[in-house]
Amino acid sequence: MKRTVGVFILLLVSSACASSKSSTSDGSTIGKGVDVETMRPPEAAQVVREFQETYGIPPIPPPDTPVTSMVQVLEIIRGDRLPEYEAARRFAAGRQGAEALTLRGYLELSYAGALMTAAWILDHERRQNLTELRQLSTSRPLEGGQASADDQARAAKLQAKTADLRKVVRALRVLSEEPLVSGADLVKQAISQDPKSQLAYLANANYFRLRGNWLEYDRMMRYADESPDDPPVRTYLRAMEAFERYVDPARCEKLLKETVAKRPDFVRAQANLVLVDENIEEKYAELQTLKKLSPNHLVVRLAGPMIEQEYKTSQELKGAL
Repeated sequence: MKRTVGVFILLLVSSACASSKSSTSDGSTIGKGVDVETMRPPEAAQVVREFQETYGIPPIPPPDTPVTSMVQVLEIIRGDRLPEYEAARRFAAGRQGAEALTLRGYLELSYAGALMTAAWILDHERRQNLTELRQLSTSRPLEGGQASADDQARAAKLQAKTADLRKVVRALRVLSEEPLVSGADLVKQAISQDPKSQLAYLANANYFRLRGNWLEYDRMMRYADESPDDPPVRTYLRAMEAFERYVDPARCEKLLKETVAKRPDFVRAQANLVLVDENIEEKYAELQTLKKLSPNHLVVRLAGPMIEQEYKTSQELKGAL
């Protein structure tokens, strides 16, 4: 399937207003007739497109600069430049040798990880919306009167948006499957050609991390740890392991900062710093750093508005509490 979805996920804006499109049977306004549980890739792509259209999101075209070298492919991965992933993939297609296969594997897995990150952020927004919906739906007899027309309209909008978010989150996860499988296949080929390639084992560890298969992840990391080299991606993987496996955001933040110190152009490490930081002032500061590195980054587009609103509220309350 052609990867036009890579453009869409940079553009999903959480604060957009819903259209008047009729709801489907599950309460959503997108993907009419598409079942969330049995969704297939073509249906998932349709859901993402309709989410984009329903919430009035204009596409960001890839730059006119052509991809002409594997070094440029590496720079695109490090810079997390999603609109350029398709061009990088086309250029790298068919390149053989352990190093080229490893890089192609990283490209596929990085794309899959971006889809999964988008799903994670939007699912977080969905849970926030559910909380707000419960607040609006709770009967408050001591406050007198029935729910106002404004509250009822807001509740209806929240209900539709929550259903849309549930559907697009599922769609993004469905669409991540193909690049996950493709990336794993390329990395296995790289390892078969060079059984001592540390970067190939780290790429395979990343695949198992994204799958949540921590036993196989451990096995790949043991192979990678046999090398004396300590590349930034190894530190990055340990950081994400701390967050996803051990639910230790403080250690994750520490290791992500070490990763960025080693490679300031490792944009995805900076993006995850924004997501895992628990202090709103530090989270806001990390967001500003990410904006300078990549103004149209997925995390800036999706999580940025929520973070900035939370930061504004915290500053308003700072002197009052």
